Amino acid sequence: MNLAGMNITYKHFPFEHFLDSMSELGIRHIELWAGEPHLYVYRNVLGNLRQIKRQLKSRDMQVVCYTPEQCVYPFNIAASDAHLRQKSVDYFIDNLYAALELGTDMMLMTSGIGDFSVSREESWKYATDSIYQISRVAEKEGVTLALEPLTRFESNLLIDVEGILRVMGDVNSPSLKGMIDTVAMQLAGETPEDYFTKLPELCHFHLIDGDGSSDAHLALDDGVLNWREYITTLQSRGYKGACTLEIMGSGYYQSPHEALKKSIGKIRDLEDYSS
Repeated sequence: MNLAGMNITYKHFPFEHFLDSMSELGIRHIELWAGEPHLYVYRNVLGNLRQIKRQLKSRDMQVVCYTPEQCVYPFNIAASDAHLRQKSVDYFIDNLYAALELGTDMMLMTSGIGDFSVSREESWKYATDSIYQISRVAEKEGVTLALEPLTRFESNLLIDVEGILRVMGDVNSPSLKGMIDTVAMQLAGETPEDYFTKLPELCHFHLIDGDGSSDAHLALDDGVLNWREYITTLQSRGYKGACTLEIMGSGYYQSPHEALKKSIGKIRDLEDYSS
């Protein structure tokens, strides 16, 4: 299991500051959040990609997952508006090629959110058709699409492992695989074992603590989730992928290094105890 940092926690700092922080913490794997001001696919993307590649190479770092911003920006693959929906599909395909330029073969996707003026089934069809289009490109380029459930506070579509299974069945693409976000998982009343039991493969993992009732993404031990048991399950199941600390929130954005340092230290203490 590769522990990864994520630059979304550092979004109010320069990208280089994030990389320096990861180096200081001994982290060589990162999940790259593609959002302003660090990297946006429609602003100076070639220059920014070249700069990021140089910065990663100089630190011997690897991007294990590329995650386009998709909860805040005006892109929504489940939108009822056909023009917006196609623009959203194009956005993900453009980001897929940016991910390849950075040397990673994994891009994270969610289902988007359905318009409340139409039925859930209609929105579901829009979302799965969009994912189908993106997956065809992913298959051709050898990219894995990590399908992440959102929480019920963020989406009215894909929010649990059963939803992952349904999307995978509807899309029927070898490029599409399931992943875990521990906050969404806990809010859905699930455990890592549910994912390992039901999915053919688990490709990615977001490890964060939560308050048990909202979509807060907290540093480890700032909430109530049994994250130590989650890691134990990953180890017992032989999980070999990345484990990203997706810590977010105003309380962490001013001092992201301290939040990551604290959580990484707890994981390393647990690993020392286990060994």
